[in-house]
Amino acid sequence: MTNDYDDWDAPEQLAYEPKTRKEEREALGHAPLATLKATPATEQAAGLMRDLAERYSRPQSSKGKAYARGKTLERYANAAGAFIADLLIAAANKRSEGWLRCSLNKSDRSGQYVKSATFDSLRKAWLEAGLVEHKPGYPGSFAFGNPGPTVGKLTRYRATPKLLGIADEHGVTPVNVLEHFSIEFKMPSELIQLSKPFKATPNTPKVNKLRSDVSELNAFFSKQSLAPPTIKHVGWIRMFHGYTNGFRWNKGGRLYSQPQGPACYQNQSEAARQKMRINNEPVVEIDLSSSYLTIFYSLCDEQLDRDNDAYAGILGPTLLDREVAKFWINASFGNSRLLSKWTEDLVAEFQEKLAKKGMSGFDAKLYPIKTVKAKALERHPLLARWGGVIRGRPYNWRDLMFIESEAIIGAMLTLMRNHQVPSLPVHDSIIVPESKFLVAKRALVDHFRMETKVIPRLDPEEDPSDF
Repeated sequence: MTNDYDDWDAPEQLAYEPKTRKEEREALGHAPLATLKATPATEQAAGLMRDLAERYSRPQSSKGKAYARGKTLERYANAAGAFIADLLIAAANKRSEGWLRCSLNKSDRSGQYVKSATFDSLRKAWLEAGLVEHKPGYPGSFAFGNPGPTVGKLTRYRATPKLLGIADEHGVTPVNVLEHFSIEFKMPSELIQLSKPFKATPNTPKVNKLRSDVSELNAFFSKQSLAPPTIKHVGWIRMFHGYTNGFRWNKGGRLYSQPQGPACYQNQSEAARQKMRINNEPVVEIDLSSSYLTIFYSLCDEQLDRDNDAYAGILGPTLLDREVAKFWINASFGNSRLLSKWTEDLVAEFQEKLAKKGMSGFDAKLYPIKTVKAKALERHPLLARWGGVIRGRPYNWRDLMFIESEAIIGAMLTLMRNHQVPSLPVHDSIIVPESKFLVAKRALVDHFRMETKVIPRLDPEEDPSDF
C-alpha cells in the first residue's frame, strides 16, 4: 500500500529540493492533503472568495462571449474559496506547521469541483502575489539509473501572513474556518503512519493487523453521530515513532483524529469535550489518572498508590501547584532524564495546557525547578531511576506511550466488538456515552492491567449518573 505522499505531481515538476533542511522535513511530512472541495457556508466566506478572485484574478482573454467569461470567473472564485479553506485549516495544524500538500497531477482533478486548469492559474497567481509560499514537489526515479530520489513528494503550500490578513479582514481565521466553509474531508490513504523519522509504512502481516483494527474502529464510528456539528471527525490514523532497524511497532502508537486542527475533538478544551454528544447522548470522559507515572511504576515492578492523587500536595495546596508538579513529571518522561531547567518552549507548552483547563498565572520564577524536582523525588523517589536501565534497557516516552495506547485501543475494540459501544480516545482517556460508563470503566481497567499487571486509578472513579 502506498501513501498519498508517495505520488509525484506531474512531469512538469522536475525541479525539486531533495536537501530540505532536517528540521523542516518532519513538518512537511505531516502536511495534510488538500481537498479543494470547500464551499462557502456564510456571507463572509463568499465575500472572501470574491475578494480574492477580483484582487488576484487569472489572466482573461478578451475574446469569447460575456457569459463564458462570467462562468470562468465563477469557477476561479470557487477555486479560491476551496484553496483558502484548505490553507486555513492547515494553518492551525501544529504538526505540519501550516504546510498543505497538493497534487498537481491533472488526472487527480478530473471530474472534481476544482478543475486542473483553474487551480493551476490560481496557485500561480497567488505565488506571484506572495499569498502562498511553496516547496516544489519532485518525482521518484523514472527509470533504471535515474539519479533522483526513489520516492516522490507532492508540492507543499503554506499561507503567508499576507493571505491570513486578507482572510481575517473578512472574519475568517484558522480557528473559525469550519464555521464559514463546508468541507468534505478525506482520510489519509495510510492508516498506520511513521514519524520521527517520517517514512513510508511497510506492508507486513503485523502492519496489516494494525490497519485492520483501525479500519474497523473507523467504520464503526462512521455509523454514529457526533455533536455539535462544529466538531469534525472522519476517522483515526495510528502514529508510531522512532523507526530504526529492529523496530517492532512498539513505540508511540496513539490514535489521532482526522482532520487535525481546531475543529478536532482531541484539540478541544475539557469543558468543550464535556458538552459533546454521541448519538444524542451526553458523554463522560474517563481518564487514566497519572497514566505515565503508573506505567513507569509498573516497569519498576511497583504499584502506584491508587488511594491518593499522585500530584496533589507535592508543591502546595492549590490546583496550580498540582498542575506544575504534574507537568514537570510528565515533561520529564518526555525527556531522556529528569528536567533541570525551565525553557521558553516548556513554559509556553505548560501555559497552553493551563489555558485549555481555563487556568493561568504560571510564573517559572515562583517554581524554581530545583525545588520542584526535589519535592517530586521526595514524593516519588522511584523517579530517580528515569533515564537509567529498567528491565535490562533504557525506556523513553515512546515506550510509555505505546503501553498506554495498547490499553486505550484494546478497550475501544472490546467496547465495539462485545458491547457495540462507540468511544473517542483523547490520548490517556476515552469518551463514551454517559450510560456506558460502567462497561467502559471495566474495559479500560482490564486492558490496562493486561498491559501493565497493575490497576490504574481512574477519573472519575464513580459513575457520574449517580450524582
